[in-house]
Amino acid sequence: MFPTFGFTLLLLAAACAGASCVLTFVAFRAAEAQRARLLQSAHHATLAMWGALTAAMIVLIGLFVSDDFSVAYVAGHSSLRQPIQYKISALWAGQAGSLLLWAWLLTCYAALVAVRGKKNQTYLAPTAAAITGAVAMFFIALIAWKENPFVVTTAPADGAGLNPLLQNYWMQIHPPTLYVGYVGCTVPFAYAMAALLHRRYDAEWMAVVRRWTLFPWIILTIGVIMGGRWAYETLGWGGYWAWDPVENASLMPWLTGTAFLHSLMIQARRGMLKTWNMVLVCLTFLLSVFGTFLTRSGVISSVHSFAESDIGGYFLGFLAFALVLSFGLVIWRRDDLASDAEFESPISREGAFLLNNWILLGAAFAVLWGTVFPAISEAVTGDTVSVGKPYFNRIMIPLGLILLALTGIGPLMAWRKMSLQKFGQAMRLPILGAIVTAPIFWWLSAWHTGAATAVCLAAFVTVAIVGEFWRGTRARSAMTGERGFNAFTNLLLKNRGRYGGYIVHLGIVMIFVGFSGSAFDKVTEPIHLKPGQSMKVGEYQMTFKTLAQPDKLDSSVEREVNAEMAISRNGKPVLDARGQQFLLHPGVRFYKAAGIDNPEARAGQPPQQAGIPAIMSNPAHDLYLVLSEFNETDRTVSIKAWLNPLVMWIWISCVFFISGTALSLLPEPRRLRASQSVPENASRPSPVVSQNTPQVIAAQSPREEILQ
Repeated sequence: MFPTFGFTLLLLAAACAGASCVLTFVAFRAAEAQRARLLQSAHHATLAMWGALTAAMIVLIGLFVSDDFSVAYVAGHSSLRQPIQYKISALWAGQAGSLLLWAWLLTCYAALVAVRGKKNQTYLAPTAAAITGAVAMFFIALIAWKENPFVVTTAPADGAGLNPLLQNYWMQIHPPTLYVGYVGCTVPFAYAMAALLHRRYDAEWMAVVRRWTLFPWIILTIGVIMGGRWAYETLGWGGYWAWDPVENASLMPWLTGTAFLHSLMIQARRGMLKTWNMVLVCLTFLLSVFGTFLTRSGVISSVHSFAESDIGGYFLGFLAFALVLSFGLVIWRRDDLASDAEFESPISREGAFLLNNWILLGAAFAVLWGTVFPAISEAVTGDTVSVGKPYFNRIMIPLGLILLALTGIGPLMAWRKMSLQKFGQAMRLPILGAIVTAPIFWWLSAWHTGAATAVCLAAFVTVAIVGEFWRGTRARSAMTGERGFNAFTNLLLKNRGRYGGYIVHLGIVMIFVGFSGSAFDKVTEPIHLKPGQSMKVGEYQMTFKTLAQPDKLDSSVEREVNAEMAISRNGKPVLDARGQQFLLHPGVRFYKAAGIDNPEARAGQPPQQAGIPAIMSNPAHDLYLVLSEFNETDRTVSIKAWLNPLVMWIWISCVFFISGTALSLLPEPRRLRASQSVPENASRPSPVVSQNTPQVIAAQSPREEILQ
């Protein structure tokens, strides 16, 4: 009954999505008197689509929670003894459920666009909601006819259970978070297509598309970092990023989305790069769809990818259709997208942003090529070629260092043009900060060019950005009479987009500092230890005490074996919060096989196992231990150890990314909304101008910019 109901809801959602698209299209071709009624019907269809798919999600979750193994998808990813939190997260553990989650998130975005834009975005919002619904219709149709999660089968006594690597709290939040970011890339694309269809590239479009890009961008950022944290804590290889194809798939739309957010500022300030911005929005969406193709087609090998299936061709077809349609629309409207101003000098903020965009786009292409080349090579020559870490590091490290430098150079440069003398004066203090930082690497007893450059550039960028905060605070204090913290706070609140971006740039600094630490990693081969014996990595000494088995375990875990390791540093015991010697417990967890209540069913099914790395973190480094082997008879173990410097700064960067983006997303003061969105010195208005948009607004002086 419930599986049939769930499938019916899928069909209903697909029908509502189609109705929303048709009604919106008809509305804008109908007479003015009928338009409002048709758009209202399209609005209701969008909400009905969301309601139907939400109900389908609830049905599938209910099937997991109730252990209904008559549903093949539930039987394949859950079991009787699986804890409730993993029964719920099993929904996105497989192909069909993850696609359903993807489609549901799309309908959530479509409903939000429809509701938020109903009153004040007469043209853009209904069309954007319909386009988002059209993308959702493709996914819903694919689920219903190719990857139906409600297929009924003969119910086994117990399900197969969730992959042990996915039974981790990060995997409960990482995939949904990443999906929210991935799927959110559809909304800026939908608004771009709506703007092209209605020929509206004015302040309204720039304001709304910026906000709808910032939100998925920060969620995608958090999701990518969470994925690194999961790999670091779960996979037991001592690292957090391996240039895995699916990792790359999440990085590519992030790179193009970052480029779009920067170039949109040029369009808002100078009326330039309109065509370029449309192209970047389209690329970001297309790369997010390409990422789903990679994980579901079976053309690449990845720890993250799903089993090989025949839906890859459908994704390629949809991708080709979206590519032709979107770029064809951009070409059709190319005359409308002409710039309002000319590029005046490469020594300007526009020049820095343009270089930043080209580097980001080059990085995205390099990652794309390295990801798809093995599949292309195998298809053409029949030979399997591996593109690994050396290729990506050789290309991405130099590009990354240039981008890091530009995060500090850009804020120091003036709009339009800047003399070499003033540019040199602005650069003096940040360069001094980088020079002062350089001797640190002689203290580290090892020199690594890439890492040294990264840290020196991090100092350069930090001094440049902190200097911007300092100068802004002093200027505001002198102009308004505000002092100290009040002047600083009001500076941030009155210039939210600008200083929010600077805070995000500090997050970029933190993450590069964390990356640079990998050049100084120290690692041992697995060392065989008896009780009382020790091993060393760096300044740390680890003494093996005993093997232990915890009593309190999840219901799906058969047993767990831990090696108790006492930690000392430079010959002195490391103490915990209670003043006792600090212990690390690397281990191995064994999960119960299917049919746990039937010994005959369990025969010949060894329990699945997963390693449990033990990590001691501080801002300087992480001590990372893995239990490679153990022998319970003679109580011996083999331990592999890493000393990973500066890893914590990667996780700390999230605080800066989130706080800076949150500040940027705060609504601007009402009197400034129009002025900050209209290009300077606009020589002509856009083809369609919002009623609330002034056609000419003078460029702000530095004093006015600080006072806002």
